[in-house]
Order: sequence, then structure tokens, then C-alpha cells
Amino acid sequence: MSTDIDSPGPAAAAGSAAPLTLREQLARTERAISESGYYEADLSLKESDPITFEVLFTRLLQTLTNAREIALSISASPSTREQGEIIFGLYTREGDAICLSTGLMIHVHTMSRAIKWMIENDYETLVGFDEGDYFFNNDSFIGGGHPSDQMLITPLFIDGRLEGWVGGLTHVTETGAVEPGAMGSSFTSRFAEGLILPCVKIGSGDALRKDLDILVDRGVRSSTSWLADNRAKLTGDMIVREKLKEIVAEVGLGFYRKICREYIEDTMRATREKVRRSLFPGRYREVAWRGVTLPGQESLLHSPCELVITKDGRLELDYDGLPSARRQPFQATLPLFEGMLFNGLIQNVFYDLRYNDGTFLAVRLNVPLGSACNPGNIQLPTTLWGPAYGGMQACAQAVSRAYYAQGYREEVHASGPLTSGNLAGGVDQYGRLFGSQCFEFASSGMYATSFMDGLDTAFSDFNAEGDMGDAEVWEQQMPQIWLAREIRRDGGGFGKFRGGNGIHSLYLIPEGTDMEMGSFGSPPIFSTAGLMGGYPAASLRVWVGRNTKLSEMLSDGLDAPNGEGLHTELPDFVTEVEAEWEYVPGQNYPARVLPPESLFSVVSGDGGGYGDPLERRPEEVLRDVTDGLSSERTALDVYAVVFTRDDADLIDGVDAEATTTLRAQHRRDRLARAIPASEYKARVRERLIAGDIPAPAAALYRDVLQFSAKWAAEFRTFWQLPDDYEVPA
Repeated sequence: MSTDIDSPGPAAAAGSAAPLTLREQLARTERAISESGYYEADLSLKESDPITFEVLFTRLLQTLTNAREIALSISASPSTREQGEIIFGLYTREGDAICLSTGLMIHVHTMSRAIKWMIENDYETLVGFDEGDYFFNNDSFIGGGHPSDQMLITPLFIDGRLEGWVGGLTHVTETGAVEPGAMGSSFTSRFAEGLILPCVKIGSGDALRKDLDILVDRGVRSSTSWLADNRAKLTGDMIVREKLKEIVAEVGLGFYRKICREYIEDTMRATREKVRRSLFPGRYREVAWRGVTLPGQESLLHSPCELVITKDGRLELDYDGLPSARRQPFQATLPLFEGMLFNGLIQNVFYDLRYNDGTFLAVRLNVPLGSACNPGNIQLPTTLWGPAYGGMQACAQAVSRAYYAQGYREEVHASGPLTSGNLAGGVDQYGRLFGSQCFEFASSGMYATSFMDGLDTAFSDFNAEGDMGDAEVWEQQMPQIWLAREIRRDGGGFGKFRGGNGIHSLYLIPEGTDMEMGSFGSPPIFSTAGLMGGYPAASLRVWVGRNTKLSEMLSDGLDAPNGEGLHTELPDFVTEVEAEWEYVPGQNYPARVLPPESLFSVVSGDGGGYGDPLERRPEEVLRDVTDGLSSERTALDVYAVVFTRDDADLIDGVDAEATTTLRAQHRRDRLARAIPASEYKARVRERLIAGDIPAPAAALYRDVLQFSAKWAAEFRTFWQLPDDYEVPA
């Protein structure tokens, strides 16, 4: 089938025979969308032939997903090959996403940002676009989350005319940053983040430049993942590009242009209709918490989200009140924040729609310039983007409340896990240079929902298809040796339905290595919130043991440590192994050299709980304790469940009568401790006036009261503070 249909393309400007440049075309398109509210005024192709409309989109999606699967088999990077940190996208001439493969959904809009940046900066004239060119970008202010997010974009030419773009993106585990593995928690400048290339042409004629390979090989600790991923993305881009040419030859160029615009418009309309049908109109407010752990800059960070849902299906998100950007790594670029938000919305609301820029165009978003999720200074680091993660979580909780109000209880859930992980670099046991981060944090605990527990070690918000991979594969890239890999006990938030537990891993630094190790993740606060009375997830932590006597233990026939044991506050590996032990609350531990036989213990994030823990079925508490997923102390103190025991003093059941009695006592104790909300508010007001605020919280409020006039006015009004109130020094 070949159909000739007129559609917006490189049209001539009014009164001129010269075609519009890409920059002029982009400006005209965006102006038309802003003025009309439409991406494409009609859906005539869908209406006249809905079967072809659906079949062709499925072919586009299949083409992109096939390219992704082939690229996975080419990459030598465990983060790409094992975890699936890769995505491919198809874009219009102006850079709007038409269709995306499965995979790393936080990049639903970041490659679009990079394409538009090249167009707006007149690459068409100053650099040039030709068939077989490849543009590399890992500048997160242009598009991406941090320098590890590396995209390779190629133009799509049909009959000698640029008609679109194809792009692939992977998360690369080594960038030559100050800390190995690229995700260090010590960075105070983007110049600590490693090698950054802002939309550089690195290939032509379908071949990548050798001098770029040399630059990377000499600029990072280990170039394997970077260079192998480039080849994987090149292959995927070529597969998509050539298949697209076949499809366009089959359906006709005019038809292809028109239907691509309709796909975006149809998604925009479907987005608004899904909001109208699913979410109760109103204004919802939520907040999520992160923090800065740099010495001298310790501060809480919050992500205040105001979600407005209108009766006609409009969705507005306002993040006024974010803290200001500054010289610390726990912040995000606007492209990443957009990606995190739309990743969350796609997973929680728009999961049954097409994934493209129609969703982005249907949502109104305000992220103040100069904030920790939209820094105006490109010299600031944006490595760990904690407030952006928090912004996604706050949005998801607001959406859950809107679902609840509309009656869709099965869609309601608590917050997802905060991701964390470890970094390592140096010289391995074979004398090879290495540097990497470990993606075990893909095995975090899932949030609890209104009807079921969160899954253990099964989830990451940023890549719902991620898999932590085999330890043996990671040991090929990072020579750390796993002594333990287990489900974390009591990590998930308590509740009627508990959050999923993450994992605990215990690493050994082997002999024959020169190795530094660190980790990244949460400040020393709870890692994610609960909902509807559910508890937040546990805080994360690091244990480091230097100068161990492990060799002597093994020589004496003693077992190597292999887990936390029953008492997670003082794990078995700490009590059993003589060493110089260091405990770090939270999981931001800047990389440092560790001698051989050192031990390093990290945990991944856990899911938030849902509902009152006293409403949890006692049989489920018994199951968790029996399976080693929860402790007897938690069963008694939190869930108020009393067990029966056999003659060997082993738990063999639930004492129903004693449990009922204990739960009734817990409820009476709650009432005895409770105070009226007005009294609580008065107490807090007195503390605010007196400056009786923990230092990290005081640092946050001092900053935001200065940075956001709107938030400051609402804060002072709510707490009945003077108009000139500032947090006392």
C-alpha cells in the first residue's frame, strides 16, 4: 500500500520559495501546538482505517524492540546485557518521540531533548546532518540524567531528505569520574563527573571514528562498557533506520508523515481521557524526602508536589518549593526530572497507552529554574538526582490518592524503593584496570498496594524490566567476591500490606587487587514513604570492615560470614569477624582504597508499606517470620502478633486470643499518646519560632524560604508565622 498524503514537512516560508530550515520548522511546529492545543488537527487516518493505524504502530514498536534485543546481545556491559539498561526511540523531523522500545523508560523524553537542542543550535548549518552520521551525547543538561546516560542518534533520510531520527541510549558504568563507577557521592562540580561530550558527531558513513575510541580508552578507567555499548547502539540504530525505509517505501512518505503525527496526537488525547476517567478531580499535595551528606553541607532535601486534576482530564504538576541547586551531587537536570515524572506516570496511569511525546504534551509541568531539579548553572553536578526521584515518588502517591477517591482501589500503592549500589575501581587480580558500578539495586523491594504485599527483591522504578543479573557476571567486571546475597529482613515498610524487602550483599576485597570501593543511595533517613497508615521503608546503611582476620578464621576451619543473621542492627558478620569496623548510616560512602580481605556490606532499597500494621493478618506475619523475612521483635512490637511454641521452644503457630488482646492494648496506647491536631500545630509553631529544629531540617528551610516566595508565603501562613520569619541561626 502506498498513499500520497500532504502533511507538514519542510514547507516553504510564506512569500518565499526557500524551504524552512529545521530550526524554523521546529519553532513553527511548537508555536502551532501552543496556539491550537493540537499536535495534529485531525485523526483522519485512524478514523478511516483503524486496523492499519494499529498494525503499523505495532510494526514500529516491534522494530524498535527487536533492535533493543539484538543490541543487548552485542553489548559487553553487564548493566546493558544483564539488567537491560537500554532503550531505542523513533522521532519526527523536529525531534518529537513517535514510538519507544521497552526498557529504560525514564528516557521517554531525554533523546527528544537532545535532538531539539541540536536543531535549536543550528547543527543543520554549522555541523551538518548526513545519512550515516552519528551524534553522541552524555551531557545531562542537554538530555539525560548523568554522564553515564549515553545516547547515539542518527538522522533518518528518505529520498535524500531528513525525515526523522533514530536514537539508542544505554547507562554506561564508567565515565572517568573522580570516583570509579561514575556515581560518586563526593562530587561538587560537573568536572568531577568524568568525560562529557555534548552532542558530538562521532561517526559518518555508518562507521564510528577511531580517535573517539582512543579518547575514551585513555580518558576512563575501563573503556569496555562505553565502547561496546556504542557498537550496540550503532547496530540498533542501523536496524531501525533500514527497516523504516522499507516501511516508508511500502506506505508512502506522505502517509508516514501524517500517521506519525496522528500517533502523537492520539496519545495526547488518550492521555487526557485516561485522566478524566480514572482520577478524581481536585488538588493533591505530597512530598518526598532526600538529603545532602557532604561534610559541611548536611541538609534535608524535599520534593513538594502539587498535582491538579481537572474535570476535563487536564493534569498539572507544580514543584515550586524545591530547594535551590548548589555545589552538591544530589540534584537533577530538567531532562532527567521530566523523564522520571513521565516514567512514573506511564507505569502508574498511562501503562495501556502508546509511549511517545503525546503524554509529555498533555501534562503541564512547572519546575522552577535554579532549583535542585532544574539548575541554571551547567557547571553543577547532577550525578545522583535524589530530589527528582523524590518528585516521581510524591507524584505517584498523589496519583494513588486520586485513584482512591475515584474508587479504583486496585491502582493504589505506596512509594517505590530508592535505588542504591556500590562502586569500585582500580586494578583487578589479572592486572587489568577496571571501574564500574554494580546494578544489584535493580533488585529492590516493590511498594505495597491496597490489596497485596510488595514483591521482595524484584523492582526498580527507573527500569521496571531490570534484572540484577548473576553475581558471577558482575564479578567479571568488578573483582569483589560475594560472601552473601540475601533478602533483607524487615526492610520494607510495615503495614496491612508490607513493602517488599530489598537485598543485602556482603563483598570481600580479594587478594592481588588494588581496589577502592564506595556506594551511593540514601541519606540517613527512611528511604521511601508508606501510604494510608503504612510505615516508611527502613533506612539504608553501609558496614565496612578493614584489616579483618578472615584468613585466620578460614585456616582455623571456621565458616566465612554469610549474612546479617537475626539481629540486623548488629549483623553476624560484624560480631563474628574481627576487624576495624566502620558503620555509615545512609548509603553515601565516597570511594576509598580498601586493603585486601576487607568486607563491604550494602543493602538495596525497600518498598513502602500500605495500611495500619494492626490490620495485617496474623497468619501473614507468621509466614514472614518463618521465612526469615521479618523478625519476632517486629511481629510483637509492630504487628502485635503473639506466637505459640512447641516443646523445643520453636514457633509453631499464632495465639489468636493473645494477639487480639495485645492489638486492643496497642490501640488504647495510641489513643493515650494522641493529641489534637491544633495542639500539635501549636507545639511545632513554638519550636519554629525558637529555632528548635534539627540542623539538616533547618538548613533546608532556610534555603527554601529564601528561594521560593510562593512556598515561603504558604509556609508562614500555615504555621501563623510573621511575614519576615526566617529560621533562627
